[in-house]
Amino acid sequence: MASDDNPDGFFVRPTLTGDWGGLRSTLEDNGVVIGLTQTSDVMGNFNGGVRRGVEYDGLFQPQVDMDLSKLMGWAGGKAHIAAYVVQGKGISQTNLQNIMTVTNTEYGPAGAKMGEFWIQQKLFDEFLAIKVGQIEADLNFDTIESAAFMVNSTWGWPAIWAQNLPGSGPTYPNAVPGAQLILTPNEQWTFQGAVFNGNPTGKNPNGNTNGLAFPLGQGVLSFAEAIYNLNPEGKGGMPGTYKLGGWYNSQRFNSLSMANNGQPLAASDDATPQSFKGNYSLYASFDQAIWRDANTDNQGPNVFASVHVSPQSDRNQVNWFLEGGLAYTGLIDGRPLDQCAIGFGYLNMSSGYANNVQYQNQYQGANQPIPNFESFIELDYQAVVSPWLAIQPFLTYVINPGARAPQPQNNQLAIPNATVVGVRTIVSF
Repeated sequence: MASDDNPDGFFVRPTLTGDWGGLRSTLEDNGVVIGLTQTSDVMGNFNGGVRRGVEYDGLFQPQVDMDLSKLMGWAGGKAHIAAYVVQGKGISQTNLQNIMTVTNTEYGPAGAKMGEFWIQQKLFDEFLAIKVGQIEADLNFDTIESAAFMVNSTWGWPAIWAQNLPGSGPTYPNAVPGAQLILTPNEQWTFQGAVFNGNPTGKNPNGNTNGLAFPLGQGVLSFAEAIYNLNPEGKGGMPGTYKLGGWYNSQRFNSLSMANNGQPLAASDDATPQSFKGNYSLYASFDQAIWRDANTDNQGPNVFASVHVSPQSDRNQVNWFLEGGLAYTGLIDGRPLDQCAIGFGYLNMSSGYANNVQYQNQYQGANQPIPNFESFIELDYQAVVSPWLAIQPFLTYVINPGARAPQPQNNQLAIPNATVVGVRTIVSF
């Protein structure tokens, strides 16, 4: 068999750049695994939105995982460090102005940023794991494996959290100082909790631009989640994962529509919003195999869904959210690693958010559309060309961009629905 660095093995090597003359294998033997991944998205909307056009966004992710037991004899220890190099702007902020960004790599200004940096210790025969450092909640809570390859941002971080939490919460690309506790009493049950700084951008109004500010002192964001694994591998029956959880943020939150004098915010230019202590959200999700193709362990369809509620409509832009879909691994004979899926997301805006626009229309003589919901439908097919290359065409139809946000050129009309066609390329170096 050809080695990683032999040209004859180019399309079967695990990474594009191979074994680096044996250095990579030596590092891995000593517990150090280096990952270098570039995700590139090219997409265009041929109708709808605020303008038509083709856009690009990309993300380069260098990361290092260290098995501290191999590296330095630290039994049960693990360390992880990662960074982000964001490229382009993406189609949502330039062409659509929708809430649930079409791709999960799209983020603000381009540039480099520190990502996760943590140390983990496993104890009591892996019954307990403790993680401390800069952590992202999107990599740990309400994750749905079958939807992980899909491109919309909400598959990785529910849009209701991004809208209701300060600074969009501890999610890409904002790792936040925190601590996580994971209990695994058996192969069926896992319980986990985490605490983070309440605002990932800290006190800086421009945000934690380089990821090195390590913000503290803005309250506490607490997560808790219970995970049940139905029919774990080797136990017979179709495997499934079921999750129930929630979060609480101890910060103060402003009313979306009412001033502290009991009048609508829109009634005065200098009104001070009512202030409330704390905020919370609850969720449940599942990812369930329907059947498995003959003589395979993982080829076949999975159905998945996640539902979220944030009952306090006076301080939350979104009061409930639903996403779901159907994914299939190995749909085409002879292509066991390819994945395809159809999915949707539905984001329902709160009465407090809608009331504020109604008050603006009443007190300021405006005639803006009243917010109600934003939704999308997405189709994906990810073709695994080689272990280091995947090509993924996708189609997204965006409904009510911005939850009936007004058009920039005419604020009496809502931004029209949009169709986006794109191609994602993933390369592991």
